[in-house]
Amino acid sequence: MPQEPIERISNDVTSPGIIASVHADLIKVPQKKDYAMRGMDRSNTGYPGAVVRVRTEDGVEGVGEVFCTSSWYGTETDVSIVYLITKAFAPKLIGESVFNIAKIVEQMDEVRLGNYWAKTVVEMALHDAMGKTLNRPLVDLIGGGGRDRFPVVGGIGNDTPDGMAKTAREYVDRGFKTIKLKIGERANPGLDIDRVRVVREEVGPDIKLTADANGVFDDVRAAIRLIRELEPYDLEHVEQPVPDWNLEGMAMIRSAIDTPLMADESVHTARDALNVIKAEAADYIKIKIAKCGGYRRAQEIISICNAAGVGVVVGNGRGTSAASLHELALVCANPTIHMAGEFPGPDKLVSDIMLKPMEFVDGEAVMPSGPGIGSDLDYDAFNACRVDLLKMVS
Repeated sequence: MPQEPIERISNDVTSPGIIASVHADLIKVPQKKDYAMRGMDRSNTGYPGAVVRVRTEDGVEGVGEVFCTSSWYGTETDVSIVYLITKAFAPKLIGESVFNIAKIVEQMDEVRLGNYWAKTVVEMALHDAMGKTLNRPLVDLIGGGGRDRFPVVGGIGNDTPDGMAKTAREYVDRGFKTIKLKIGERANPGLDIDRVRVVREEVGPDIKLTADANGVFDDVRAAIRLIRELEPYDLEHVEQPVPDWNLEGMAMIRSAIDTPLMADESVHTARDALNVIKAEAADYIKIKIAKCGGYRRAQEIISICNAAGVGVVVGNGRGTSAASLHELALVCANPTIHMAGEFPGPDKLVSDIMLKPMEFVDGEAVMPSGPGIGSDLDYDAFNACRVDLLKMVS
């Protein structure tokens, strides 16, 4: 197993929230079903994540988690995330207060440019530790939206039309009211049309459908033709049909279709959000706490979108409750966010690493009661899915 960092021990209990140690680990959790997208086969790959534990001198442990992203989505790797946190960030955090998050984020920025996944998972753990130190739910500390549950999307990967319809029916029977379909068959657009058509016929007119191409189309005209063909099936929005850099193409598509358009891969930073808005390239912007660089930067993007009248969707489709409870807290603390969240990750996995996993009731994610994110690590489950980093790099 990975070597545990040496903890700073102190008998001074007059200053709660002083960081004693920072632990970074990798996990892999089996999925209930394969989840294919963008032409990639993820059969039997399992879910890969990075988990950070921040422990304070007074015995509090905060937990954060980010998914280890595919190479086309971000430049960080699972190994680089753990290495950077352990060797560069952790030494600067020891002895700091979990309440000095702005200072810590600035220090991490001084150490490394970018690396948003690594910074995010540290900041998540700090927020959880802060809430647990104060004995208050995290949502109360980042906005206090007054919500403890939120509707979530039932996400379906690339499959046959009938296979996707079967999965959609399973979601609808459990109370999910929004279904997201992966599309992106450049060589066979008719397959995408059949997928959406068959799912719409299966779930009926009252269920919201969305479609996500993950930037797969390099031909703007082909993307427009496909979306036009999909419009009779009443999509709530189509997500990122062309690559992240092609804002001109996104704007051309948006002006040529009647379906709302959402940007995901095009927006990582607040500056990215401003560029999308200036280009009139999207009706909605999707954020993930990980790709934004943490709560603070995610809140910046939400504020920019609110000011511009652009809708916001939050969420990452895969993750244990250690990741998804943080995204649930973010949307519950922001009353301007209304569209279903894309953080049903724990529902897709065989097991979880938290003592109180995120619960799904009638298609809504429910926040556990309690301080911070409302749950603590289940160490038996966590240790069972920890990855030996030395074996990975040997």
